[in-house]
Amino acid sequence: MEKNQLKHHFINLYLIALSDGSFDKEELEVILKIASEKGISEEEFKEFITDPTNVTMEIPEDFLSKIKLLYDFTRVILADGKIEDDEKKVFMRLCGNYNFDHEESEELFDWLIDLAKKDLPTNRIDEELQTLIN
Repeated sequence: MEKNQLKHHFINLYLIALSDGSFDKEELEVILKIASEKGISEEEFKEFITDPTNVTMEIPEDFLSKIKLLYDFTRVILADGKIEDDEKKVFMRLCGNYNFDHEESEELFDWLIDLAKKDLPTNRIDEELQTLIN
């Protein structure tokens, strides 16, 4: 992912994390962990969110990018150890924006939450998808 795409990705995660009306310390820690996995420092992340000029919430174009953003979001959802109704509603709304139907979204939520509970890094999603397909 190029820097501008990463900026959008992290601003999306930040906005999604805020969508339930609160932003917990644990959510920030998970976002920073995801940033580190992608080679983004804490300082760069702070720059992203403190200067989000000309940045809008972008919908990823390809399937794998959509799944990876949704996976990162499930990691943020689980940061505080509980799944809030508002967080799942936002997840389902995002899935609708990504053209997943309700049943697919429910299955995707359950699958990604199970993966997030294993604390897998995002780059392992490719492998998990291959395993699921085969």
